[in-house]
Amino acid sequence: MQFGGWLALSGAPVLAACLTMALSACLIIGSNIKLSILGEPMLFCDVVAARSFLQNPKFYLFSIPVPGRIALVGGMIALPLLLAVCFSLNPLPHLAGVACLIACVIALRAIPAARWAPVPDMPRDIDRLGLPGSLFLYWRRWRDELAALPETVTVPPVMGHPAHDIVIVVQCESFAVPADLFAGRSAPIPLPDLPGLKRAQAMASDWGTLNVSGFGAYTMRTEYGVLFGQEEDALGFRAYDPFLSANRDVALSLPAIMGQAGYECVFAHPHDLQFYGRSRLMPACGFTRIIGEDAFTHTPRPDMPYIEDTALARQIGQLVSNSTKPTFIYAVTMENHGPWPAPSPDGPKTALAHYLRHLRNSDRMLGDLMDTLAASGRSGLLVFFGDHRPSIPGMVTPNDARGTPYVVIPFDAQGTDNQPRSQAEALTPAQLHHLILRDSVSQAGTCIP
Repeated sequence: MQFGGWLALSGAPVLAACLTMALSACLIIGSNIKLSILGEPMLFCDVVAARSFLQNPKFYLFSIPVPGRIALVGGMIALPLLLAVCFSLNPLPHLAGVACLIACVIALRAIPAARWAPVPDMPRDIDRLGLPGSLFLYWRRWRDELAALPETVTVPPVMGHPAHDIVIVVQCESFAVPADLFAGRSAPIPLPDLPGLKRAQAMASDWGTLNVSGFGAYTMRTEYGVLFGQEEDALGFRAYDPFLSANRDVALSLPAIMGQAGYECVFAHPHDLQFYGRSRLMPACGFTRIIGEDAFTHTPRPDMPYIEDTALARQIGQLVSNSTKPTFIYAVTMENHGPWPAPSPDGPKTALAHYLRHLRNSDRMLGDLMDTLAASGRSGLLVFFGDHRPSIPGMVTPNDARGTPYVVIPFDAQGTDNQPRSQAEALTPAQLHHLILRDSVSQAGTCIP
């Protein structure tokens, strides 16, 4: 199919063959790089990341080796020149390419995708079907499953009222317990304590490990689970990037339900809201106020490219102070995101130290938010969790252990909590969604989806 497309465009068979081999090689190399960094090969939904790459290249370039960056930029410059120089005026090769392309499309449409890929199992299918085959068939299965779904999900009206004056949910970028990253092996540098997390666990009504599926990326999977309460196993092929179809599930979301119960719902993220389509999705879910990066004053610098977590904590504190009705705040942090520092004589240790320095700030944010709610004179609920573990080449690499910490801390109007202490419990993001609703909406009964 690639060959037919290039041939139809250029009319040069040799160039079409070379471009087909070059693009296939780039796909395989890119997939292998992604596998080594994130523990997953290239997926059909990564085409969305390709669009984001063009909009924010610095967000992704740090993960590509320098030779790869040179080849990528050189290829983008050389491709139009090659097509212009080798373009054939003879119509026959172009027609042959069109015929080849049409034949391939017909053949691909005839493949019984549901039989060849009945359920999502990328580790198995990439060996069985190859990278191009798994990309195509998974896209087909995703599209077919999407077509079978209703345009929107409907749920019964919510019967209940706010159980707290303030509910804060913080999705913290790459927040993990440092010792968990080096389980079974010694860390190359001293690991910091996280006093904010330890204090939170001591005060929490619920706490433990959040079983997230992604490693080093795929924030939207955890975010979708917590916001929409749907288990990944139930999503089928949608689970690889549930935000692509989340507009159909808005009635299931926390702001849709909590808004009906009487909360004012605020979404805060100190970064570009175009990522994952948040600028469109979050208002559709029921967030009545959206706070993006323009609400913060920040000058990027090498040691702090993104807006600090403590600045986000101050913004949340202002929202708490200014609130005049029950308020639900969902915040997504940014400080712990890569890129990591460039290679140095210390190698990966520099990147690890960089991550740990920012992790301390995230822990400080957690402490600041606990102090804010304790001093507010209102009843509150603070939920804090990590979206995934960091991927730090040479230091923290993909494995089966992917859990991150979560805490759920209630506060009464006197700034104390009278809840019985619980034992640590492992939850999925979807289970955390239902726990938040249980503690945030009173007299809900069975009317909560």
